[in-house]
Amino acid sequence: MTIEPGGIGPDLVVAGAARSGTTQLAARLGMHPAVDPCVVKEPNYFSKEYDRGEAWYDSYFAPREGGLARLDASVSYTFPQYPQALDRLAAASPDAFLVYVVREPLARAVSHYHLNKFYFGHEKAADFGAAVRSGAPYLDVSDYERWLGRLHTTFANDRVVVVPFQAVASRGQAVADVVFRGLGLSPFDDVDEGELLAHRHNVVTFRGQASRRLTRKLRHSRAYPAVRRVLGAHTVKRIRSLVTTRVPDMPSVIDELRSCDPGQRRAIEQLRERAEASVTSHLAEQDARLGLDWSADWPSSSS
Repeated sequence: MTIEPGGIGPDLVVAGAARSGTTQLAARLGMHPAVDPCVVKEPNYFSKEYDRGEAWYDSYFAPREGGLARLDASVSYTFPQYPQALDRLAAASPDAFLVYVVREPLARAVSHYHLNKFYFGHEKAADFGAAVRSGAPYLDVSDYERWLGRLHTTFANDRVVVVPFQAVASRGQAVADVVFRGLGLSPFDDVDEGELLAHRHNVVTFRGQASRRLTRKLRHSRAYPAVRRVLGAHTVKRIRSLVTTRVPDMPSVIDELRSCDPGQRRAIEQLRERAEASVTSHLAEQDARLGLDWSADWPSSSS
């Protein structure tokens, strides 16, 4: 693939799944000198922010230059509440290279619930079972059969790569090299692994409602892209961790499963089997086509 200037659409997209190591992978990919990593990891343009318009989205990237690939790592593009996101993305960037990271379905769903409850403060349900009963989409986001089907019907098969969470965690540079080859870029391994650890997006909570409101207001302000651009993502995250956030006490996945009723547990088990089988099938085909061995990282009990 030759990356040419033109259009606002991204060339490289980490489209999901949320809470599967996408932040660390996006940080690694964004260190390549031929990749424009976007001022924020998740502009969410084709999902939540589409009404803001092309000029708003374009402002999050450097001016278009030949050979510089735009990276958009918005996992909301595979959220069920934004059914038009992938179609909008395909219309803007039909030849984009998409990365879809998968994690054990229940662990992913619970981590997603914890992020919304403890960090964003959006989730008011007392436990995971109550959240799912209220219609929250955590299990739907883990429906890999659905999302892999959508990705492969919306984009060409050779423009989509499926990555197990464990591969991102244990051999991230090898994963990045596969993505760079898909983009037609040379390998790049001049990265600071210590700095990459700072991009592990562990769930934290705010020290108070005032700090949560202030952070939310800043993130939605016109000044936020400039602040991120000047300070850098690593510095912004470090300031936040020192001043506004702390690590909360959270229930385990097993504890959250206990909050589910018998019907929910049956549905969860069915989802787990369906999702894991779909990923197994996709990875087997992908391994054979690309000469990989990522099937060995799926499923993983450490997910």
